[in-house]
Amino acid sequence: MTDKKSLENPFPGLRPFQSDEEHLFFGRENQTLELLQILRDNRFVGVIGTSGSGKSSLVRCGLLSELYGGAFLDAGTDWEVAVMNPGGGPFNQLSKALVNADIYDAEEDDIHLKLNATLRRSRLGLVEAIRQANLPEGTNFLLVVDQFEEIFRYSETGEEEGEAADDFIAMILEAAKQTNVPVYVIITMRSDYIGDCSKFEGLPEEINDGEYLIPRLTREEYKSVIEGPIKVGGGKLAPRLLQRLLNDIGTEADQLPCLQHALMRTWDAWADREGAEELDLEDYRAIGGMGKALSIHADEIFGTFKKESTKDTATKMFRAITEKGDDNRGIRRPLRLQQLADITNKSIDEVKRVIEPYRQPGVTFIMPPTSRELEPNTVIDISHESLMRVWQRLRNWVEEEAQSARVYRRLVDTSSLWKKGEAGLYHDPDLQIAQSWRDQYEPNNSWADLYGG
Repeated sequence: MTDKKSLENPFPGLRPFQSDEEHLFFGRENQTLELLQILRDNRFVGVIGTSGSGKSSLVRCGLLSELYGGAFLDAGTDWEVAVMNPGGGPFNQLSKALVNADIYDAEEDDIHLKLNATLRRSRLGLVEAIRQANLPEGTNFLLVVDQFEEIFRYSETGEEEGEAADDFIAMILEAAKQTNVPVYVIITMRSDYIGDCSKFEGLPEEINDGEYLIPRLTREEYKSVIEGPIKVGGGKLAPRLLQRLLNDIGTEADQLPCLQHALMRTWDAWADREGAEELDLEDYRAIGGMGKALSIHADEIFGTFKKESTKDTATKMFRAITEKGDDNRGIRRPLRLQQLADITNKSIDEVKRVIEPYRQPGVTFIMPPTSRELEPNTVIDISHESLMRVWQRLRNWVEEEAQSARVYRRLVDTSSLWKKGEAGLYHDPDLQIAQSWRDQYEPNNSWADLYGG
């Protein structure tokens, strides 16, 4: 019998599959081929789907592995790819992604500053940046803007940020439209943000021309998603567990990330169970099933924080990197590590001690993964929106943060009116409510900056 402890867990959990994990990426073959066909006809492609439909994995693993394998014959087999998330500032994140793509010879600090300036110079900023890379003839460049919906925040937070969002979108549209340099652009976006695209000139038209709306997986495709990695990983699956998993998937959103996380945890439970040859219902029940596995896992980590000050840091950190929009949509709010230290009134080392357990292999609730060292400018983000909806503790924090923000904005508005002589000072019970809010949440200037200062 194979030593189960020596087998590597084949499931990524909440994080997306990466291009080097195509041997574990099952059930999405048809979607990959359909997306590839759209890319053949359009240099700008919008991959649209509900939260939890597997947009990031489809592009980062399914499509990229096909491109690297030469499936796009008309464009050739040589591709350079940069993957970015617009959270933290679209131009800044794009310049970092280009540096990480390792297509430039200059020192990293110097080239990052130069690229930032080049990108902001004109609508042809991205084209010019790729020209500066001096890629070999016949090499194509693909920009993947993952979680594109985060750019809409910048169009609403102020004049300067709004202009940056407008300029960034105009630049990537122009890069895909011109034909002098072989640049392709793929965005992934939640379908509930499709209406926001109308705020930007030319964006709806380009998405209409090159849209791929991710279909729901069939039962057979889900079966492949479950069975394929287990076979590749060297495990065995009990038929009754397979049927239970297929039945538990249901019709709710978040089905793919929650399934991947539950499978990851079930594999670990199986590996720890003495004498078990197959992943079975006993292992699945031990992790709480698909409905509770994620919440139980996240709470287990939170429970390892013994000091109240550490729990307070974790609470404030998660409240800072998540938010609820005006339409009650859960939204990721990626922030730099230094910002989190300022918001929580803790040192960077104290914040890192909270982050580290949540980004370990076999957890991956927070990004970036442990392969990247945390620096003051490192952007911290949750790995998937499903965490906001499935982890009950975080759901409560998100709601508390939304209520806290409402109290703060009311105070700001009242203060502004008072200075104009259009409102009076607070009296009880409003005064008592405001004082209790201040004492409970200890807001500071860095926190207030999240809501306009």
